[in-house]
Amino acid sequence: MSANPTPIPPRFQVFVGFHTDVGRQRQKNEDALLETGVPLGYLLAVADGMGGYEFGEQASRMALDVIQRVLNEERRDPGAALKRALVEANDAVHTESSNLGRTMGATVVATLISGGKLYVAHAGDARAYLLRASNLFPLTRDHSFVQEIADQKGPGVAGSLPQNFSHIVSRSLGTQPTVDVTLREPMGLSAGDVLLLCSDGLTNMVDEAHMRNTLAGTTPREAARRLVDMANENGGQDNITVMVARVDSEASLMDAEYFGLAELRSMFVRTSDGQLHPIINGVLDPATWTVAALVIDLRNAQKGAVCTLSTAETGPVIYGKQAIQIPQSTEALIEMGEKGLWRSDAKASQPPPAPKMPSKPPKPMPPSPTPSAKGE
Repeated sequence: MSANPTPIPPRFQVFVGFHTDVGRQRQKNEDALLETGVPLGYLLAVADGMGGYEFGEQASRMALDVIQRVLNEERRDPGAALKRALVEANDAVHTESSNLGRTMGATVVATLISGGKLYVAHAGDARAYLLRASNLFPLTRDHSFVQEIADQKGPGVAGSLPQNFSHIVSRSLGTQPTVDVTLREPMGLSAGDVLLLCSDGLTNMVDEAHMRNTLAGTTPREAARRLVDMANENGGQDNITVMVARVDSEASLMDAEYFGLAELRSMFVRTSDGQLHPIINGVLDPATWTVAALVIDLRNAQKGAVCTLSTAETGPVIYGKQAIQIPQSTEALIEMGEKGLWRSDAKASQPPPAPKMPSKPPKPMPPSPTPSAKGE
């Protein structure tokens, strides 16, 4: 009896939304974010720079650049690769810090979706959460002075510390020659899971109950913007960066001929100037329960412009080519030119499988002629 074949890991579509803001009390945004496909899967990361002025911004950007470079070269062991990426980022930032004679660093949280599993690595107080079945689970534990006091003395003592103590981290990338990166055990993902990555500019301003409700009630793009707005409304004491990713089964899109309302809300239009504008809603025909019109938010292209387009004007929204004619006569869509491109936020969680090798053996090559000696 032959052994059972290795099960094929699930493939997902990952819908991502992100937003970053300088906050209400800082002059410069030292946060950075990264979302990209790599050979092992799909990578998301948030970095919060330390060092002030351009140094914090340089540290966060350099850390993410190194993480991306390392994971673009890796083909094995996602967990080990993710941890090595953060270690090499520490080396690079610390070397640059020494060359400049200036202490700088970055707290970082990075996640890799690979083979149907989630890998999480971090250093510092940038956090990752998982929303599953309306429950919000923290995936990281802060490397901070306040967290260490909470572990040793209890949360009551930690909660009585002055507010400025919350900014003291015990680990980061670049501030020391070496770093102890925390790598979480990989966990299986399921369709419907929502990931949240954020800097402490969010978690110091917005409690987890509000984060959970926001993640559960809207699309990734809308959730990211709303969470940043909430942090600013509560004081915006620091830079705020939020990344939200919703995991769906790949078949839910690939097997569908038409986009439903949920898919429409996760799409955007790209205008002729390169700006992205979300479809914020769909208008239902109550008689047939079909989408009768699309509501498009174009306020970034034209102040106050929120346009409602009848589907009779756009034609059917069909999954596939995604190119839809937009009439120039629609006043709010002048910035779009003659054509609008509809693009899905969906990113593949892992690269497609390698093509199968041909079953027939290749024909043997004719023998090469024996090289002659020089001078003959």
